[in-house]
Amino acid sequence: MITVKNKNGMTRKTRNAIFICLMLAVPILHFIFFWCRINLQAIFLAFENPLTGELGFSNFETFFRNFANDWESDSGGLRIAIENTFITAFIRMFITMPFGVIAAYILFKKFYGHMFFRIVFYIPGIVGVVITGTMTAYILDATGPLVKLGTALGINWPFEVLQTGFIGNDLTARSAFFITGIWGGLVGGGGILILTGAFQKIPKDLFDSMKLDGVGMWREFIYLIVPCSWSTIGIQWVMTFAAVWGDSSRVMMLTGGAHRTNNFGYYLFATTLRATQGDGSFNYPAAIGILLTLVVAPLTLLLRKISEKIIEPVEF
Repeated sequence: MITVKNKNGMTRKTRNAIFICLMLAVPILHFIFFWCRINLQAIFLAFENPLTGELGFSNFETFFRNFANDWESDSGGLRIAIENTFITAFIRMFITMPFGVIAAYILFKKFYGHMFFRIVFYIPGIVGVVITGTMTAYILDATGPLVKLGTALGINWPFEVLQTGFIGNDLTARSAFFITGIWGGLVGGGGILILTGAFQKIPKDLFDSMKLDGVGMWREFIYLIVPCSWSTIGIQWVMTFAAVWGDSSRVMMLTGGAHRTNNFGYYLFATTLRATQGDGSFNYPAAIGILLTLVVAPLTLLLRKISEKIIEPVEF
């Protein structure tokens, strides 16, 4: 075997090893300092008593005490945050996502006007969540186009809507928040882009065969598109449940958690923000983060197992 050396005396294998180490050094160091260090410190903070510095379960006891107190009340605290998070997860998993899969199929089939709807779906992802959230708040405001259009059509809006809009009162804020979340989750654009890419991997011969058999569009969607791309659909379905627990952007921009619209992601964010302003400590939100992981991680893995049992993965 001939070993090729350069003028410095290093072999090709040595040079390749040095190159690989240099390329991996930055991500490994980033992982150690900005993931391992932060998460290990968060675990330590979760068990540390903010007053005495002793290790124990006082922060976890505080969480369960707050949950027990909020369970008996109707103030919109921790109980409402958890309840709204489960409702949002249900809406996104069983309403928004099925509509998204159908929309991706329609765009995949390239029906008349599909380019227009592509633009409609992708614009929110381009302009950013802040702009879309601001526009949603304006549309739902008392001076927005929705209230004015309804008034022009003869709709007798409740007094609360005419004064504060749909998201500024206890009567309509919660319903308006969930309803607008259906469209907001549908027009993200990224999920539909991934789904259309999964549809394009299905062999064209299968479509031609179903077309020759006289199979219609709906049966093609049910018996070909969904089973053949279920690995992608199932992963998105599971990740939707996992992501909703840390999502706080819509609550932050629309209501700030008022009028019973708080969710768990915003509750954790607000608790951490108060700690940065000196009202409390980081120990309590660190304990919440550990509890969230202990609950959501097993549920996510369980949903993953369920999605694999619904339809067997198909490989081409």
